[in-house]
Amino acid sequence: MKKTLGMTAVVVAALGFWAGVSAYLSASFMTAVQIGLAMLFGGNLLLCLWLWYRAEPGSGDAMVVPTFALLTASMLLGILPRLLWPTAERLHLVGSIVSVVVPAVVVIKQIRRRRRLSRGGRSV
Repeated sequence: MKKTLGMTAVVVAALGFWAGVSAYLSASFMTAVQIGLAMLFGGNLLLCLWLWYRAEPGSGDAMVVPTFALLTASMLLGILPRLLWPTAERLHLVGSIVSVVVPAVVVIKQIRRRRRLSRGGRSV
C-alpha cells in the first residue's frame, strides 16, 4: 500500500511539474495535459474507493484511504470545469476555490482524528 501511494504521489508530482513547464505551449496541448491528469485522478479515485471497500475495519487502509480519495476528488474538481466548460471563467474560479478548501478541511479533520486517537490510545 505504501509503495502504491508513494508511486502515485511521485507520478502526480511529475505530471504537475510537466504541466507547469508546458504552460507556455498551445492551448490544445494544455487541454491534452488536463485530460491526462483528469484520467489519472479518476483512476486514482476509483482505486482509492476500491481499496477503502476492501479494507478491514480499523486497519490503516481504512483510516488513510478516505483522505486520499477526498484529496483526489478535490483535484478533479479543479480540473473538470476547465475541461467540460472551457469558456466559463467563473466556474473555473469556483472549481479552483473548492479544490483548495476541500484539502484544508480534510487536513483539519485528520489532525483532529489523530489527536483523538493518540489520546485514546495512550490511556488504554
